[in-house]
Amino acid sequence: MAEPTPVGPGGPDQPRRGEGQGGGMIAGVVLIVLGVVFFLQQGGYISMTENWWSLFIYLAAAACFANVWRAYRAAGAFRAQAGGSLIWGLVLTAVASIFFFNLEWDRWWPVILIAVGVGIVGGNVLGTATRKPDGAGG
Repeated sequence: MAEPTPVGPGGPDQPRRGEGQGGGMIAGVVLIVLGVVFFLQQGGYISMTENWWSLFIYLAAAACFANVWRAYRAAGAFRAQAGGSLIWGLVLTAVASIFFFNLEWDRWWPVILIAVGVGIVGGNVLGTATRKPDGAGG
């Protein structure tokens, strides 16, 4: 008797969780980079700012960008879920950069508005560019 084929949550054509997705790879690379940075800082080879903790905000931003990539690959096009993750990734990157580089918050907060705008425009442009015209094969 043949073993049943594993089925993903979306049916037989959908991969199981973690298959074909780079989320684990991205998380591993981010942890390696963080470990190397902290190791070099502890050895006195590089000097970290007093806001080193903002690197963890970059982790959240990287997770958002990984989600954008997963959503894009799953749908084969840029959809609303990817757009929302893209906006949050840009916002978190802007916030982390303001803290990490010890920039003046009252001067640089408009960068967050710019990041949101870029995410919205990018989402609309990419979403429009990847949509199939009505009547096109599906």
